Amino acid sequence: MKKYLILLLFCLAELACFAQSVWKATIQPVEANGYYNIELSQQIIALSEKNELSDLTILDEKKQEVPYFLRPVNPIREISHFEAYELKENRAEDSLNIVIVNNPNSEILSRFYILISGADVTKYVCIRGSNDLKNMYIVKQKTGISNYSTGNNHNEMLIVDFPQGNYRYYEITLSNNQKSPLEVLKVGKIQNSVIYEQFAEINLGKFVQKDSSNRKTYIRFPDLSYASHIYKLEFTVKYKADYFRNAQIFDSKRGNLFNFDISSKHENVFFTNNLILYPESFVVIENYNNPPPLIDSIKVYGLKRYVCAYLEKDQTYSLLIGRKDGIAPTYDLEYFQHDIPADIPIIETKNLQSVPDDNAGQNTLWIEKPLFLWSVIIAVGVLLVFVCLKMIRDIKKRT
Repeated sequence: MKKYLILLLFCLAELACFAQSVWKATIQPVEANGYYNIELSQQIIALSEKNELSDLTILDEKKQEVPYFLRPVNPIREISHFEAYELKENRAEDSLNIVIVNNPNSEILSRFYILISGADVTKYVCIRGSNDLKNMYIVKQKTGISNYSTGNNHNEMLIVDFPQGNYRYYEITLSNNQKSPLEVLKVGKIQNSVIYEQFAEINLGKFVQKDSSNRKTYIRFPDLSYASHIYKLEFTVKYKADYFRNAQIFDSKRGNLFNFDISSKHENVFFTNNLILYPESFVVIENYNNPPPLIDSIKVYGLKRYVCAYLEKDQTYSLLIGRKDGIAPTYDLEYFQHDIPADIPIIETKNLQSVPDDNAGQNTLWIEKPLFLWSVIIAVGVLLVFVCLKMIRDIKKRT
């Protein structure tokens, strides 16, 4: 009798191994052939068994793998744009250039980028500030400009630093060691723009706050169904007086995960290095002898991640999470990733659902095919019936 039970348990264990499923998401259709950055949702990142996202597969309509590469962990990339200021005046007198920069919003300034036509002369600059163009105040005394860079079309970019201020107008006087003036083209600032936002909010659902008799506040997340990779937390606290409380994120299985302090002295924004928040994790706030705070909101954020792939118009693509071998695929595209711009269109995924893992591609083994799995299921069912009948007969014999 025992050997039948052992055989039954063995079959069930084998079936559990072979009948695993993967997750599948549909990739947003594209309007033209080309490279696209595919944003991975925070749920996709959480469901990936590998933190380095090595178990992802992109398939086309014919179930063929589509090469891709994973964008870096930190998706921030700054692109510099020259943003010109409005010039109230731009005139030349002998060897002087007098430029008046309009600062209508009284923006705090401390640096000007001055674009001029290239000139092999010694250059000097002087800056004054004014709010009415009548009373002028010295901001930077006459100083030589030695640090400049060459721009496009034989132009030069002069970099002028000065004490921080917010005058309505700035008068820039450029001079040189020759009798002719320079040609001032533009005055502006270098505006750094971010192609990708760094963080994406993770939906925790509703949280439950319980103020315990042991002078601690416990906060749980009953709607959280999967472990999430957290890089930023934001707490909004309602409390009439000033407060300073020690807090931690705790897990009964894994212990203390993260320590922090909530306080009325700061904004209660905390950054972490890949804190994994599990469904069973909870927040503990130590109140000591103080009244418990009311936590109005808790927001958590994960890092945005992207994969880049060449997609074609009128094709349907899917993204699978749960690559069987767990080894990151190797594609030729990886050798060209530095040639593909980062500021290409971003598309999303949708309709994430669980599917049998035999859809994971052409590398499926015969023991993973549906026919084999169903055969195992039927065999286990027959064996289970046989064991039950055997047990009934043994009971009848004993009675």
